[in-house]
Amino acid sequence: MPHAVLKLLENMPMPWESAREVKVLYHVNGCLTLVNEIPRVIEPVFFAQWAMMWTFMRKEKADRRLFKRMRFPPFDDEEPPLSWSENLEDVEPAEPIQMELNEDEDAAVYEWFYDHRPLLDTPHVNGDSYKSWNLTLPQMATLFRLSRPLISDVVDKNYFYLFDRKSFLTGKALNVALPGGPRFEPLYKDIDPNDEDFGEFNAIDRIIFRNPVRTEFRVAYPYLYNSLPRSVHLAWHSYPQIVFKRSDNPDLPAFHFDHRINPISSRAVAPKNLTISHEDELFGVGNNEEDEDVFELPADVEPFLNEEELFNDDTAAAIELWWAPFPFDRRSGRMVRAQDVPLIKQWYLEHAPTDKPPVKVRVSYQKLLKNFVLNEVHKKKPKSQQQQNLMRSLRQTKFFQQTTIDWVEAGLQVCRQGFNMLNLLIHRKNLTYLHLDYNFNLKPVKTLTTKERKKSRFGNAFHLMREILRLTKLIVDAQVQYRLGNIDPFQLADGILYAFNHVGQLTGMYRYKYKLMHQIRSCKDLKHLIYYRFNSAPVGKGPGCGFWAPAWRVWLFFMRGIIPLLERWLGNLLSRQFEGRHSKGVAKTVTKQRVESHFDLELRASVMADLMDMMPEGIKQNKVNTVLQHLSEAWRCWKSNIPWKVPGLPAPIENIILRYVKAKADWWISVAHYNRERIRRGATVDKTVAKKNVGRLTRLWLKAEQERQHNHMKDGPYVSSEEAVAIYTTTVHWLESRKFSPIPFPSVSYKHDTKILILALERLREAYSVKGRLNQSQREELALIEQAYDSPGTTLERIKRFLLTQRAFKEHNQSCV
Repeated sequence: MPHAVLKLLENMPMPWESAREVKVLYHVNGCLTLVNEIPRVIEPVFFAQWAMMWTFMRKEKADRRLFKRMRFPPFDDEEPPLSWSENLEDVEPAEPIQMELNEDEDAAVYEWFYDHRPLLDTPHVNGDSYKSWNLTLPQMATLFRLSRPLISDVVDKNYFYLFDRKSFLTGKALNVALPGGPRFEPLYKDIDPNDEDFGEFNAIDRIIFRNPVRTEFRVAYPYLYNSLPRSVHLAWHSYPQIVFKRSDNPDLPAFHFDHRINPISSRAVAPKNLTISHEDELFGVGNNEEDEDVFELPADVEPFLNEEELFNDDTAAAIELWWAPFPFDRRSGRMVRAQDVPLIKQWYLEHAPTDKPPVKVRVSYQKLLKNFVLNEVHKKKPKSQQQQNLMRSLRQTKFFQQTTIDWVEAGLQVCRQGFNMLNLLIHRKNLTYLHLDYNFNLKPVKTLTTKERKKSRFGNAFHLMREILRLTKLIVDAQVQYRLGNIDPFQLADGILYAFNHVGQLTGMYRYKYKLMHQIRSCKDLKHLIYYRFNSAPVGKGPGCGFWAPAWRVWLFFMRGIIPLLERWLGNLLSRQFEGRHSKGVAKTVTKQRVESHFDLELRASVMADLMDMMPEGIKQNKVNTVLQHLSEAWRCWKSNIPWKVPGLPAPIENIILRYVKAKADWWISVAHYNRERIRRGATVDKTVAKKNVGRLTRLWLKAEQERQHNHMKDGPYVSSEEAVAIYTTTVHWLESRKFSPIPFPSVSYKHDTKILILALERLREAYSVKGRLNQSQREELALIEQAYDSPGTTLERIKRFLLTQRAFKEHNQSCV
């Protein structure tokens, strides 16, 4: 899909074309349409065509009272894309922007100037492949004359002294800024450690300059005016003086005396005491010596080429082309892609206008110049790589076929296909509460909960592709509005330029790939340059400039660079959607915060693996979950020192659980003692770790104490028979010495036993009499009380038997004086 968008925008119809037929490669089920063309152009012709657009657009804007810009977006969000067959196929497109040529003056290019592929099927191009061209002198002269609005008038190379590539690179290396040139960060930020103690006053190898050295001197003579010149370039000091003067009057002869060349008077240079001229001295005219013959040319001597004409109708044009800039300085060459033609690059390679332009224009000149210098610095020789043709590979499969359709139809298909693909992804994630409208805005249909917002998050791949498709639909919809007759070609060109210059406002691409702010800034700088020249008198400010080729180039190159990244992003997105994440198989680094939970998870995973190996194939997953619940319950029981036993649990599973608990307990105890040792040594320990360590050690002490008491109860008391006899003897002697009298046990029969029992039963029954509703246990207790009322003798006997046979009694404190 990114490749389809690139090829679609690459083959856009130019302003002088009302429609364009393009070859497309389409999938047989209609899911993808790829424009299979390279927009090759003859560079001088393309230059001249855009120059004519510039001239005609300026004339149109100056003539119109009010130029109304088309609205964006051209169609509403919920308005589906128009059907080509129903709405556009039979509509005749309006006239494009074609400035009428003069049949006499422009006869050399009159027939083919506005064609889609000029000079096709003529000897001037190599054939259908359209790869090389050759033009005649009249054709080149006419194209050069038509291109004059975009071409610089600077012919003398000395104009670029200290304003050329080498000078800028030297200024960058020396960290100085030439007047009107860009400023950079220091190339070398280091200081030579051997020279730190030396300054310009105590070093032998330093030149002391009493006055500050001008920047121009430092750049022009870097080895003379700089102490440590590194990575500098020696620029050409001066070129031979050029005496060519371009004439604005086509009626003048090729060789004429230009009024701009001031004649040099001989009176100013000839010595006053000279009596004979230099020519007379050579040829003898006026010589008074009679013995020498006067030199005269024979009468039949004629100059060379005397019979040839000095010039013809094409001589002036040929001289103009001799001094013309690229691409008009040649008559043959190879085709280039339309986006490879820099129409206004020469503008910012020259000095900024001297008529006090606004600050933003001067800043834009400097920024574009800075970008040019950076590109020159980072320019590398192209590597020889294996040619890979995506279109050819797809065409060789049975799934793709080729045909020729209108560009607008291809654009509508690409927009529809992109919309369907994004919708498929949304529906695959079952995000029914998100709505993608036809202008590629993603909107929620209700107020989303936090969980829904988290689930509806898409990555940068999805959103960047969505925003690119949004920009594409804006361009395609503008063409659709033109086809429908709602806007004229001048409004269309102005709208396309507005869309390319305001990508930051019309879309949100920068949110998902912030580096494209460079492209947004470049388009803004180009806009300042173009508007400043375009709106100069008599045009004026306001909409109406449709010179969109420079901004179009910026976004095409961005798309070309972003395609590999987008392909990788989208590939990862789709594989994650259809195959799931593979993060489980990748070993992650465990942070200090999660080391405990990581060990627990690993131990749990090993137990799970053992369980899965042990259980049969057909067993349900919930059985494993039940075992895991037993696992966590066994660990909690170990920590609270409660015996853990589940009746009916199979012995192998119980052994696995006990093994897990023992392994975790060993690790838990070792970590507790290790942290206590670190705290004892005074190492830096997190406060939470210290608190947890106190709790763990307390738990371990309680477990040990309970174990000791249990063993004492089970195997104790650990006393020999002699020690026991000695203890009893000592106790008896001590009691006798204290005149101890035993407390008698109550007699078995007491005359008021029954009365006391009835009083106690009445006391118990009163507690239930005030309650209106009783629960199950309370009803059972009341039934027991009633039963005791009915048979007090039996109840009394049972109570006495329990008291006599019980082993535990209430404590009886006895103080010894």
